[in-house]
Amino acid sequence: MPPTIDSLERLLVALLVGLLIGLDRERAEVRKGRKLFAGIRTFALIAMLGGGLSLLRFEFGPWPLVAGFAAVAAIALVSYRQSLQSGDVGATTEIAALATFALGALSGAGQIIVAGAAGVAVAVLLATKPRLERLSRAISEAELSAVLELAVITAIVLPLLPDRGYGPWGALNPFRIWLVVVLVSAVSLAGFVAIRWKGERAGVFFSAALGAVVSSTATAAALAQRSRETPEDAPTLAAASTLASSVMCARLAVLVLVIRPALLARLAPPLALMAAVGTAATLLLARGKGPRRADARERQVRNPFSLRAAVLFGVIYAGAVLLVHAARAWLGSSGTLLAAGISGLVDVDAVSLALARGADTVGLDKAMTGIVIACASNNLFKAGIGVTRGAGRFGRHFALALAAMTLAGAAAAVATLRFF
Repeated sequence: MPPTIDSLERLLVALLVGLLIGLDRERAEVRKGRKLFAGIRTFALIAMLGGGLSLLRFEFGPWPLVAGFAAVAAIALVSYRQSLQSGDVGATTEIAALATFALGALSGAGQIIVAGAAGVAVAVLLATKPRLERLSRAISEAELSAVLELAVITAIVLPLLPDRGYGPWGALNPFRIWLVVVLVSAVSLAGFVAIRWKGERAGVFFSAALGAVVSSTATAAALAQRSRETPEDAPTLAAASTLASSVMCARLAVLVLVIRPALLARLAPPLALMAAVGTAATLLLARGKGPRRADARERQVRNPFSLRAAVLFGVIYAGAVLLVHAARAWLGSSGTLLAAGISGLVDVDAVSLALARGADTVGLDKAMTGIVIACASNNLFKAGIGVTRGAGRFGRHFALALAAMTLAGAAAAVATLRFF
């Protein structure tokens, strides 16, 4: 048996989980206007029963726990049969009782964090029933198909791919390349959900800012593809893509602060000026009127995201990775800044972290210069995506905004090297 304090802690978590789930079931009685077989006290007791019997397994083995689960299941089955006779075919309360017993047993086994988190998830799932039902009715067939496609490429295809390098220099890693495809698809779908949630214009900017936390390049690719479907929205989409690049600057500042705080003092002016120029360009491009909401909703329901476009971007990404490895093989360690520029085409974070960690060796000035060059090359790569994959005025607006950001960052870097 665990120590007394440890056992009490496990039972306390089980009790809290039962109270939390039982609280919703107590409220469900009011919503349904009839008595349920278990309320807040019964659910708390079920969780405590699971936790206590789980503790007893140290002395008596698993059989008391099995018997306790069978008893709770039998009570739930009787309750379900009675509800069927009264015309109510729902089994939510009965299944929740079984889940509560299992979570109590999990807490009794020592997995208190997992039990607590799962208990909160169960309670949220039960409490949000009206919202989930409205969401289910609002989702169209096209939207459901998009979600299932993303689930397939994420949960089925991605884990099956080998996480190792192939080809010249071992540069082509199927797992990481497909992960880029998943990111582009997820950002695009997240943008669609944000638009449904926040509205056409606000949703685009919300999803772009959120997507940039993961990858501003993937966000740019997703928005460029969207501009092909809605060319009239090109200025708004270009503004959102520019916002994502501005968020990239803030993300880099946080990463450098964690790895090498001294470097951030040198890097702050270029990153801050790039972010400021990007924000100004975002506001400038976003001044125009957005599309009519009804038309936008109809287009997005028809095609929430394009898996074909995401795969094409994955191919482009793989080619860029191959180019980066070739440059490293030919240049070696002598061309630090040139290698940073080439590496930045596909991954700003990796080269920035490498330079931050090696700042003591290469020097703060060279590390700062290398990160700014990486940002500039990444902006060049995204501008290329905008011009080649975007439609309407997307490519021109996005490329001009990125050029302004890059020039501002370069000017700030030169001033920092000269005067500080």
